[in-house]
Amino acid sequence: MLLNRDDWYDTSRDLDWTFTYVEASDAFPARWSGVGAESADAWQAWDEPFRVSYRDYVRIQREKESGVKAVRSAMMRAGVYEKLDAGHVAASHLHMGTTCMVEQMAVTMQSRFCRFAPSPRWRNLGVFGMLDETRHAQLDLLFSHDLLKFDPRFDWAQKAFHTNEWGVLAVKNFFDDIMLSADCVEASLAASLTVEHGFTNIQFVALAADAMAAGDVNWSNLLSSIQTDEARHAQVGFPTLAVLMETDPARAQTSLDVAFWRSTRLFQVLTGPAMDYYTPLDQRKMSFKEFMLEWIVNHHERILEDYGLKKPWYWDQFMHSLENGHHALHIGTWYWRPTLFWKPNAGVSKDEREWLREKYPTWEDNWGVMWDEIIKNVNDDRIQDTLPVTLPSLCNLTQLPIGSAMSRHDLEPHQLVYKERLYSFDSEISQWCFEQDPERYAGHRSFVDRFIGGEILPPDLGGALAYMGLTPDVMGDDAYGYAWAKDYVTAEAG
Repeated sequence: MLLNRDDWYDTSRDLDWTFTYVEASDAFPARWSGVGAESADAWQAWDEPFRVSYRDYVRIQREKESGVKAVRSAMMRAGVYEKLDAGHVAASHLHMGTTCMVEQMAVTMQSRFCRFAPSPRWRNLGVFGMLDETRHAQLDLLFSHDLLKFDPRFDWAQKAFHTNEWGVLAVKNFFDDIMLSADCVEASLAASLTVEHGFTNIQFVALAADAMAAGDVNWSNLLSSIQTDEARHAQVGFPTLAVLMETDPARAQTSLDVAFWRSTRLFQVLTGPAMDYYTPLDQRKMSFKEFMLEWIVNHHERILEDYGLKKPWYWDQFMHSLENGHHALHIGTWYWRPTLFWKPNAGVSKDEREWLREKYPTWEDNWGVMWDEIIKNVNDDRIQDTLPVTLPSLCNLTQLPIGSAMSRHDLEPHQLVYKERLYSFDSEISQWCFEQDPERYAGHRSFVDRFIGGEILPPDLGGALAYMGLTPDVMGDDAYGYAWAKDYVTAEAG
C-alpha cells in the first residue's frame, strides 16, 4: 500500500535527535545558526509553506530543464542574438556579469542552512535551495557560453567576480555580507525574504518581460525559469520572521530595515538603468519606479503590516530616492563608461526624454540639465569632455558613488569617524546602517580607498582600468556610438 505524501511528509523532514556527546550549542553555534534569545521550542514551530518532496522536486526540475533546452536550441538556430537592439544587449551583459557568481554564492548560503539552520525542517528545505542555486549558476554560464562567440563580454559571467571592477566590488560587498558572512537567521531575512522574495522580481520578472518584448525569447525564458525556483526557496524568510516576532521583534525590525535599504541601492544600479534607459522605448512595459511601487513597495508594506512591524524610519527618504537614485547612478555609470564591462545606452533621445519626463516629473530639473551639457559636448565633437579624468568618491557602506542616492540637490556630506578612520556615506540612511554594527563594516576598502592607498599603479585612470581587468575589447562605450545626440542637432536645424 502506497502512502499519500501528507501521511509521511512531516516525518521525513523532522529528522532530528538529542545530542549525547556534545552540547546542542556546540553542534549549532549561535554565530552560524543565528539563534539568540529564542528557545529551542520556538524553532520547532518553524514551518515552511512550500511543501515539496525530493521525488516531486526532481520531476518538476526535469520539466523545466526540458523547456529551457528546447527554447535555447530553437533560438540559437534562428540567429536571434544578431538581431537584438544594442541597448537590450547591454542589459544582458550587465545582468550576466553581476548575477551569475551571486547564484554560486547562494549555493554556499543554502548549504549553511542545510547544516546550521536551527530547525530540521529548514535544513531539509535548504537541500532544495542548494540544488536550485546550483542550477541557476549553471544556466547563466551555459547561456553566456552560447553567446561568447558573438561578444567577449559574456565571458564576464564567470570572470567578473575574479576582477576588481568597481561595480562588481559593490555587488560582492553586499552579497558577501548577507550570504557568506551572515548567520542563518539574518541571511534568511536579508537574502531570502528581502532580496529573493522581493527584489529579484525586478531582475527576473520585469527584465524577463522586457526581454520578451525585445525579441530575446531565450534570455526571457532563462530568467523566468530561474524565478520559478526563487519563489519556492525564498519562502524560508517568512517562518523565520514569525519566530523572531515572538521572541525578538526589535532584531527583526533592524535586520529588515538595513537589508531593504541596501537592496534598494544595489538594484538601483543593477536594474534601474536597464529598465528606464537600456530597454528600447517601444518595448518598455513599466518604468523602474512603477515596478518598484507595485512589486516591491506594496509587497514590503504588506509584510511589515502582516507581521506587526513598522515602516523603516527612512521611508520618506526612500521614496525620494526611488524618484532619483537610479537616474543618478545611470548618468554616473554612463560618464564613467570606460570603467564598465558593458556598453551603456544613454537613453536620452528626444522621445526617450519625453517618456522620462512623463514617468518622473522632476527628471528634467534634476538630470535633464546635466544631459544637456553632455549633448552639447558630443555634438561639438568634444567627446573627451564627456569622459572621466579621475574616480568618483564612493560610499563606505554601499561602495556606490556618493551623490547617487538622492537628487542632485541633496549633496550634504554624511561622515563619521570610527576608530580614528573617516568614513563617508551616500546618505543618512547608509550611515545609519553602518552605525548599527560598525565592526561589521569597518575596514572595508572601497575602490577609491585602494587607489589612495597606493595599490593601483600607475595612479591614474589607465592604472585603474588595468587593476579592474578591463581590456579594450570589453571596455565600455556608448551603446549607439552617440547617434542619439544627433537627434538634437536635427531638431535645432529644423
